[in-house]
Amino acid sequence: MRLLLVLLGVLLVAACSDYSKDIEAVRQDRTVTQDQTNDALAQQLAGARGKVEWVADRPEKYKDNEYIVGITAKIERITRAGAKRLIELQFIRNQQNQQISFEQLTIDGQPQGIVGGALNLLLMQLE
Repeated sequence: MRLLLVLLGVLLVAACSDYSKDIEAVRQDRTVTQDQTNDALAQQLAGARGKVEWVADRPEKYKDNEYIVGITAKIERITRAGAKRLIELQFIRNQQNQQISFEQLTIDGQPQGIVGGALNLLLMQLE
């Protein structure tokens, strides 16, 4: 009986923290550019040798709004010289009204402004 209760608890936690629909909505949206989906942009930034991982959680910044989910594309890019660069595209999605917004860009853990981040991404494409 105890094992059954533990398993039921694990299943309930897993069900409550399933953000797969939120991740898929952000991946298919065109939040950053109108030319390509967010997923296509992330894949382009990763390049041929890189990889992309999509993760989601409840951001501390929006803890007062139960409908906000933070979704991040964690991009590992390997330059021609073999250096590893870590890029994060951070989004939020409101589950209540289905709105998606681009939140922040970080490169190697450093938050980037709009102009500086775009320039750094362009330069990274040339590395």
